Amino acid sequence: MVLFKREKITPAVSRIRSTPDVCMYLVEGNERAALIDTGNGVGDLKGYVEELLMGKPYDVIVTHGHVDHASGADQFDRVYMSELDYELSLSHCTVEHRKSSFSYWREMFPGTMPEFEEEDFIPVRTRPYLPLSDGQEFDLGGITLRMIHTPGHTQGIMVVLDVEERIAFFGDACGVQVLMLAQETTTIEMYQKSLKRLRSFADQYDRVLRNHGTCESPCSVLDDNIEVCEKILTGTDDAVPASFEDVKCIRAMETDPKSRKRVDGKEGNILYLPEKIR
Repeated sequence: MVLFKREKITPAVSRIRSTPDVCMYLVEGNERAALIDTGNGVGDLKGYVEELLMGKPYDVIVTHGHVDHASGADQFDRVYMSELDYELSLSHCTVEHRKSSFSYWREMFPGTMPEFEEEDFIPVRTRPYLPLSDGQEFDLGGITLRMIHTPGHTQGIMVVLDVEERIAFFGDACGVQVLMLAQETTTIEMYQKSLKRLRSFADQYDRVLRNHGTCESPCSVLDDNIEVCEKILTGTDDAVPASFEDVKCIRAMETDPKSRKRVDGKEGNILYLPEKIR
């Protein structure tokens, strides 16, 4: 049985934690609600969300097409995602891919993740998504969610801005270990341009929420990662050999092996492939 855990962030925003190390966000306005991301696609997330909402209508916003964000999408009817990540979600969210990812997690972090039954897995969504685009807004009644296209981690990834509460849901777009490791990622050069554009919205939020780990960062994480991009581009990063899910890569800034935090005390960091710098 897959269990979900709710944490209240503000009166309108709840974090819904699932396993392994992934969360979703539920934002409730006066008239509607929005679920941001659908997790790994195990367990009855829809039933859990609808129990919390008690009949309030809602939409689902998938920030990008990766396995730990889009795999539960098939449970829901009204699901929005950027067209740039449609094909990615079809390959990345298969049950087989999820099982492989879970096996890696169990090996790396023994005892932190249960075994799942076949009936726990939500099928990959093959039905069409509703289009999600830069600047698109969702009026929930007293709360407005605005989309900010921030390509990097994937081509279509969105940051969601809660305008009234001044919260930016960075998700995987910018954080403590941004993964720039796959075919769907942009180059570091293009990613830095995206982050600089995201910085143009910095006067519109006071809080940054993410989907993994501590799930929150200081707003300075954005400037940290812009600086990390510059170090990579100029060859002045620490360039520590690393791996993630058996992909050999480079960790831009050195981290403490136990805490996994940067040794220089800053927040942002990037794992990248040397062939995708420019």
